[in-house]
Amino acid sequence: MSKYRILSLDGGGSWSLIQVKCLRQLFRDTFNNDDPTGHEVLGYFDLVAANSGGSLVAAAMAENYRLSQIEQIFHSEEIRRSIFSRLTIWERSLLNTLSRLVNIGPKYATVRKLAALEKILPRMSGIKLHELPDHIDAGNPTHFLLVAYDYYRNRAELFRSDQSSRALSSVIERRVFAGNPAVSAIDELTILQAVHASSTAPVNFFNMPAEFKIRGMDRHFWDGAITGNNNPVLIAITEAWANGHNAGDIQILSIGSGGTLFPAIEDYAYRYNFLQAQKKDPGLINDIKKMATSIVNDPPDFATFVAYTMLYPDLPVRSENFIRLNPQLRPRLVPVNGIPVWDLPQGLNADEFKILKSLDFDAVKPKEINLIEKFCEQWLTGNVPNQAIRNDFTLERVLGHNSYRQGMEDFKSWNLVLA
Repeated sequence: MSKYRILSLDGGGSWSLIQVKCLRQLFRDTFNNDDPTGHEVLGYFDLVAANSGGSLVAAAMAENYRLSQIEQIFHSEEIRRSIFSRLTIWERSLLNTLSRLVNIGPKYATVRKLAALEKILPRMSGIKLHELPDHIDAGNPTHFLLVAYDYYRNRAELFRSDQSSRALSSVIERRVFAGNPAVSAIDELTILQAVHASSTAPVNFFNMPAEFKIRGMDRHFWDGAITGNNNPVLIAITEAWANGHNAGDIQILSIGSGGTLFPAIEDYAYRYNFLQAQKKDPGLINDIKKMATSIVNDPPDFATFVAYTMLYPDLPVRSENFIRLNPQLRPRLVPVNGIPVWDLPQGLNADEFKILKSLDFDAVKPKEINLIEKFCEQWLTGNVPNQAIRNDFTLERVLGHNSYRQGMEDFKSWNLVLA
């Protein structure tokens, strides 16, 4: 049976620039194609699963921008500020104004993000979810699976282009009950609307959920990270299994948007205090801040490990068919006079490490984007480590790939050709 290939893209806001640069480098190294079009990339995959910033990258590829053009979307300060458009004093409630004094509460206008996305993705504004594969000019039909959170139903909402998927509720209903086939109401949304729903982060970011009328009813959506699927690889595997693809048929390229990892033990000294995990006492303010950002922290690590275990339960088996590429900001153990000490990763100085450690996904300043880009480049050249699927207590890889290059070599082994 032919391989079923999945491209999974994490959420990450401005940090999703890393995904574009990774794909561009991967296609340069694998196919000697320095600047493929989005359709050229998509044509190698059967399914693209994405959340938030990753959904924007996926839709921009569906728009058929070249990867260099998608990079420019992230490089443009004007575009970044149009997506992360600050609330005016007139748009803030009294509660919002007071909460911002302790750095809690929304900062950006949801409606202006939608307007910005309409300018970035003009073709995707008029294409319904189920119509998308017909608009991707590639040898292989590519389906999309985007994730969001349904505000009122308090459930994950999956936006599918494949309306015959056996994981779709209406298809399950048709198979269980005899009668006329149900039609998914979500099918009425456009790709752009699905991207907007998937990328509207709550609490400390946007001031209201993404809102659309579906069959005359108002529906509201927050970022899919709330569902625990900031890394959507688990729902991608579920989709593949539901449609008859077994573990041996599945090949996964999962690309993150940067992450952090700090030692959980205190056995070694630190060259700098900021290389340790930040400790804050529990309390209302700190708890709200932590919960507002936790949705994008551990889920990528957890999802990758669970997904890998689902496919290869005979751990610690290594498979070249599961590739996780994601730069990880973490200290490294180096010997100092024969004694291990936690130190900076190669390629980053102390100031850069501190800034990256605290830099959220709504980065808009040019110096912040430049630093994210440097972080990515240091990863691509092997100085910054790759996120492992499992680490040991010294943060070294036990399972997964040590570096971008190791992952790239396994990707090459797939011997990809367009259908």
